[in-house]
Amino acid sequence: MVPTRRAAVALAIAFGVAAAAFLIWPILDLRVAALFYRPDTGFWLGALPGVEPFRNFIWDLTILTFVVAIVGAGLALAGRPLLGVPLRDWVYVALLYFLGPILVTNILLKAHWGRARPADVTDFGGPHLFTPPWQPADQCSANCSFVSGEVSATVVMGIAMLVIAPALARHLPRIAMRFWRAAAYALPLVIAAQRVMTGRHFLSDAVFAALFMLALALALLPVRSRAPTPRR
Repeated sequence: MVPTRRAAVALAIAFGVAAAAFLIWPILDLRVAALFYRPDTGFWLGALPGVEPFRNFIWDLTILTFVVAIVGAGLALAGRPLLGVPLRDWVYVALLYFLGPILVTNILLKAHWGRARPADVTDFGGPHLFTPPWQPADQCSANCSFVSGEVSATVVMGIAMLVIAPALARHLPRIAMRFWRAAAYALPLVIAAQRVMTGRHFLSDAVFAALFMLALALALLPVRSRAPTPRR
């Protein structure tokens, strides 16, 4: 319980700092986005070879994570745990993905918050107005900027990778597990940077996407001790 309590305190502090920063300096979003914008070429990093295919590849992996978690839960419930991962871990990952990227991010926030993406605001040649992250707007009608779907999904995928790491360690060499755990932490940061640098999301979209998913992951931890009993 102590590590969980410490994580909750650390997360609450991170929320407070982020909320205060973007409340006091909402222009921070524009200043960061401007670093990657050129008047003649726009957000030029998005046009570099490999950037968009890499984003799509990671996005597909996040969807695969959800599918594998559902299949893994079904197999574990039938007494045939996939990769030796226990039922409680697959249930935790599947529920986290459904409640996080699917429900909170895409259904509740992105579909209703109305915040225009960086490339679509007047500051960067678009037709819509910039709005601070905490202010609902009418500048976007669907698939809007707040919060980042890719960051949400990749953070959950990173959490899933760490959750199943102990089971995988029984099958993979130590060096492979080091890369596995490093990737779990690095991929969300890389995707967050990609979304901001290509003008698809503001910095606050990425920051709060990660914080929301981490908070949900912490809130769902009891699921890992209350999962259904597999069949014998």
